[in-house]
Amino acid sequence: MFVGRKQELSLLRSYLIDRTKAQLIILYGRRRIGKSTLIAKAVKKETNVLFFEGIEGARKHIQIEQFLTDLAVQTGRVRLGARNWREVFQGLGELIRQGRWVLVFDEFPWMGGGRSQIVSELKLHWDRWSKNPNICLFLCGSVASFMTRHLVHSKALHNRKTLEMCLGPLTPKESGRFIARRSIREKAQLYMSLGGVPKYLEQIDPNTSLEKNLNRLCFSAGGFFIEEYETLFKEQFRSIRTYESIVKSLADAPASLSDLARRVSVSKGGGFRGQVDNLILAQFVREYTPVMLEGKRRTRTRSFKLIDPFLIFYFRYVHPNRSIIVRNRRGENLLRAIAGPTLHQYYGFAFERLCEDSIEVIIDRLGLTLADIVAMGPFFRQQRGQKRGLQIDWLIVRRDSVWTLIEIKYSATPVGKKVIHDVQRKIERLNVPADISIEPVLISARGASRTVIAEDYFSHILTLDDLL
Repeated sequence: MFVGRKQELSLLRSYLIDRTKAQLIILYGRRRIGKSTLIAKAVKKETNVLFFEGIEGARKHIQIEQFLTDLAVQTGRVRLGARNWREVFQGLGELIRQGRWVLVFDEFPWMGGGRSQIVSELKLHWDRWSKNPNICLFLCGSVASFMTRHLVHSKALHNRKTLEMCLGPLTPKESGRFIARRSIREKAQLYMSLGGVPKYLEQIDPNTSLEKNLNRLCFSAGGFFIEEYETLFKEQFRSIRTYESIVKSLADAPASLSDLARRVSVSKGGGFRGQVDNLILAQFVREYTPVMLEGKRRTRTRSFKLIDPFLIFYFRYVHPNRSIIVRNRRGENLLRAIAGPTLHQYYGFAFERLCEDSIEVIIDRLGLTLADIVAMGPFFRQQRGQKRGLQIDWLIVRRDSVWTLIEIKYSATPVGKKVIHDVQRKIERLNVPADISIEPVLISARGASRTVIAEDYFSHILTLDDLL
């Protein structure tokens, strides 16, 4: 099932249509995010497409053997005899010297055994291949650190790549299309449990409740997601022990770099910061700084959050209970037994992430455009002396001297009047300049009570229906 990706597909096709020069397109993103599917969709009308895929963990000679076999099968030509990548690329170059060719090197980091030498070899031959303006080469991979350091920011490919694209998860609204006939509540909870990774969403049976799906996939022996975490991390990182410690810690709560280093008992030096950066590149973790307000000095405050819904759900409920889950061969409802007592609380925290991932929809619902906005994001301030701490879910600083303050609530019933008091107290602590107006906005899963609506305090009240 192909969902979303309209902008990405349109962009790729615009480069495929351009025959004024050879195209070198770098596409990367986490495992199971749909990179290969997107490329296949984009090149569907092309005739001469050669597709090659690296083999995870295989040695260089095995990678080369597979490449040569795939080349012979797809072209119907005699199998080349090549001993290294230079000879492989030289032989391929003889074939694609003229005419229209689309080449796809999928999981390119694996082709080179995780080493950057293959990039230098490719650069030498790309300079020859690109003399044919009808050539289009896709370099695709899941290992974000390799793709960004050795391809996106590569000196060897500097001024040679024509497009780079980092493919992210589907939005909450797009994810809901995988269970189109289910309720808005189930669509939201699906995203808050598994996120917007297409392969994950394809595991869901839309004719069965989300509870039964999650119990089958996450809490039963042989479930799809029982081993997914280890596979995911082993592909991304060579040594996963420290990475796992970081992710487990952030699954409990966000942290500054110092606090995070203290939690996992390591020094916060360059090596540790590099590991956190690798998690950011892999789209598992996000670094936040408070929104800059007018007249305020730039702050050094940083907060790191685990943003991948599947990993948060996994470390909260699956990982600590694996010894019991792997024995559940009869499909008992362990989801209800293990997660039931705290699941509503979990969704309360996860709802903030859903709203953040729906920010384009929210901006549109508020009647704003990106051109109206100076800055936006969470605002947080630690308590210092007499100055109280402050946490604002989302703050939009606008060009019209208005700040939009967004309060996010997840509850089983419409929120009551207390929310007005809570937001007003935040506004008072924010110390808003006299020439700035505040527009408070409430995003509530179940909306607001009649009393809150009658107060006419919020400029907008959005619900799950607005988001999904």
